[in-house]
Amino acid sequence: MVAGDRIWWARAIARADIVDLGYVEAQLGRRVTAGEAILRYVLSGYRTGMSLNPLFCEQTVTRVLTDDGRVPALYAYLVNDRAAVEVSPNWDAPAYARANPSALEDPAGPLGAAWRALQAGYGMPFGRGERTRIVGRSDVSALAARGASASAKRAALVLEGEPRDVGADGLTAVVVIAGDERDPGAVLRQAAVLAGAGSAGDSDAAEVLVEVVGPSATVWTQAALMALWAPLRIVRFSGRRTAAEVVETAAGEATGGRLLVRGPHAETAIGTLPRLAEAARGGAVAPVWLGPDGTVAAAGVVVEDGSRSRLLVGLGVEDARRVGPVVEVDEIAGLTYARPLTSTGSGGASILTDLTVVAPVDHTAERGLRGTRRGETILDRIGLATVPHGSGVRYSRPSRTVALADGTRVPSLRWAIKTASPAGAAGESWGDTHFARGLAAALTRLGQEVVVDARPALDRETSYLDDVSLVLRGPHRLDPPAGGRSILWVISHPDEITDDELRGFDRVFAASEPWAAARAESSGVHIAPLFQCTDARRFAPTGAARGSRAVFVGTARGIVRPSVVEPIKAGIPVDVYGPDWRAFIPASSIVKTGVPNSELPAVYESAGVVLNDHWPAMQRNGFIANRPFDVIAAGGRVISDHVEGIDELFEGALRSYRTIPELIEMLRGDVDALFPQDEELNRISELVRGRDSFDVRARQLLDSALELR
Repeated sequence: MVAGDRIWWARAIARADIVDLGYVEAQLGRRVTAGEAILRYVLSGYRTGMSLNPLFCEQTVTRVLTDDGRVPALYAYLVNDRAAVEVSPNWDAPAYARANPSALEDPAGPLGAAWRALQAGYGMPFGRGERTRIVGRSDVSALAARGASASAKRAALVLEGEPRDVGADGLTAVVVIAGDERDPGAVLRQAAVLAGAGSAGDSDAAEVLVEVVGPSATVWTQAALMALWAPLRIVRFSGRRTAAEVVETAAGEATGGRLLVRGPHAETAIGTLPRLAEAARGGAVAPVWLGPDGTVAAAGVVVEDGSRSRLLVGLGVEDARRVGPVVEVDEIAGLTYARPLTSTGSGGASILTDLTVVAPVDHTAERGLRGTRRGETILDRIGLATVPHGSGVRYSRPSRTVALADGTRVPSLRWAIKTASPAGAAGESWGDTHFARGLAAALTRLGQEVVVDARPALDRETSYLDDVSLVLRGPHRLDPPAGGRSILWVISHPDEITDDELRGFDRVFAASEPWAAARAESSGVHIAPLFQCTDARRFAPTGAARGSRAVFVGTARGIVRPSVVEPIKAGIPVDVYGPDWRAFIPASSIVKTGVPNSELPAVYESAGVVLNDHWPAMQRNGFIANRPFDVIAAGGRVISDHVEGIDELFEGALRSYRTIPELIEMLRGDVDALFPQDEELNRISELVRGRDSFDVRARQLLDSALELR
């Protein structure tokens, strides 16, 4: 089967006829035929940075289409709807397709059309916004070959642009990119924006030095090609130097008054780097440095008696934020920061706790716990201290009580909410992540101390501090740590849960009444029903006008979801927000590949109707998904596949269907006639927000935890 897949991939790529032999030979260091190049690519090359065409960035497409590398990115692109797929940080493929409609008829879509235009000597647009310029074949081929060859030999290569005078208060940005970055295209676009590319003026533009470390033909090539259009001062391939050596060299070449550094593999939210650059006007600043598991690797460094200790190591990012918006430390930790060029970052620095960077932990740095007087003072601000433990120290948390709104006093427990979400940027697209944060905020309002752990932090080294581990059971089994009390809340994938898993917890809840009753009887484990819920502080009617179109928000899950695909096939317009849909529906139906969580209430309230469906196992077992709670709390209306009890729970604001023809009939008819008037919908919204809020669930869970104690 594996061999058959590779033959299929190779044939599809060969038919597209877009292999640049000169570019491939520069990567491999020898002559090859097109067939040999394709075979090398599909066998292993697509996983090791090999590329067949310089206009195509493997990682850019992988992140959108192939679920992080299940199939070659080029093959995935060729067999998908290519009208709206970005393929490179250096040119805008969707815009090219709009400007040249015939490009969609090319065997390789806009990629093939642009490549053939170059081969014919017509040129093509590189860049974004105001910085777009027409480049020719010779420019592209020469730079691509130089980048690929340098990568293969791990040789130094420097491409210098025009010097830029950014002034004494100006910014020099050093952007370090590793060869194995998950999304180098996004990093290169950040560099271009910092340099002023895409804007009409350069008054606030930085002097930008792009430094590539580690071999990767794709990354080195895309960085080299950026020199054709982005106003970068230097694009440099640093051979075998370390990232720290690269930064030191680049800092010595800076001409601005402030230095901004983006370290290799650094995942930051949009806006983090500009925030750091602006804050550096007042001194050295850095974000909280998180390790790959999402826990704190350092909130700066404190120095005492010749010892350098990284602060708050092993705690949750929520702990760092409880210290306050700014933590004053002695030194910066990590390779993402900003500082005045007159400062080295070792004369005092500020850690901005609302900003984070996820990056590999530097194991050469002093780990220390923190047993310094200054460190203890900072820990005291969040109710922690250190105590001797073995040959070292560990954190301790004294017990205390808090008063609730009704006047009763209860213990302030430390909760760890465990999710199956990945850490970092990948976890931001998971509903479990945002569900956990909503629940954490509600528990915090009850005087509890809460951290949210992504799946890699399941056995976080500071789990000994936690009084309660609350596992949100999604697609992966998460066993509780050995210490403290444990609660399991089953919210999905009930068919994968074993009796042994259930017995590992002190208390079990499930978002289904029928499943809870049936499974409790068969397993002998007491299981209480506890439905999913909504953030009533965010999801509430605003009076926004309701549209007429059906909306769906969610991923394709790699399957044909009939609730979305079949209405579109029947000619019913559906606005889809989510990734991975291009293989299943026309690009015209995809509004965006995602919706920021903050924008969901407005999307739900203004939709004509929101479509919802469930995993088959959830539907069979009576598990009602989270989305109907959010939509109806926001004042929206839902059409969903049928789950036992779902119609009664939402009292008319949700209409269910049992068959796809029934769904299509509902959408083709008068949708407004299916639902109550707005006054009644507002009443149901108020009911849901009062009955099914995170605050209500948090109090139920707190009461349960107190019973266990």
